Amino acid sequence: MPEIKACIFDMGKVLVHFSHDQMLQQMAALCNCEAAYLRTVLFDSGLLLEYERGAHTEEQIHELIQSRLGCTVDREHLEDAAARIFSENEEILPLVRELKAAGFPLVLLSNTSRIHFEFIRREFSILQEFDHYVLSYEAKLLKPEPGIYELAVAATGHPAENCFFTDDIHANVVAARETGLQAEVFTDAAALRSHLCSLGLPLCS
Repeated sequence: MPEIKACIFDMGKVLVHFSHDQMLQQMAALCNCEAAYLRTVLFDSGLLLEYERGAHTEEQIHELIQSRLGCTVDREHLEDAAARIFSENEEILPLVRELKAAGFPLVLLSNTSRIHFEFIRREFSILQEFDHYVLSYEAKLLKPEPGIYELAVAATGHPAENCFFTDDIHANVVAARETGLQAEVFTDAAALRSHLCSLGLPLCS
């Protein structure tokens, strides 16, 4: 097994916890509609994925939501309702800091939006540990598309075979392996630590 020289992390449900149901409820309250209907507008239609791919600006997504719901809603309040759904995964912070202290390049690879990323970066300390961010809305690519993994590998400065990636979604891990990375599905911080130790990384027990 090739030596691990860099680590690439997913963000949602790895570094931070979040709830789409909470997001829908908070946004629906502002838009005076049912959360279930808002789900069809954002998720079932593919609009949210388009936004995370960088196909729409914040101004455009605001206008699209108002148009499709037939409502007028303050953009700042709507963005806050969409973003205030995260909490830091405190269990993984020590592991990330140990990897950083040991000299491993750390890259964030996330399907996300500017609103969510900026909220997390502002509210929580964990993103400060990362050397590079590869974000879907900037890359105009979404996991599990191969190109976004290639960008993350390039950011580490090491070949794919020397990079480790973790994500809570199995399909994203499979795609990473197909791109040449060593990868494992994230379940919890303890299991990830154990797996990294089995790969030879110098981590405290």
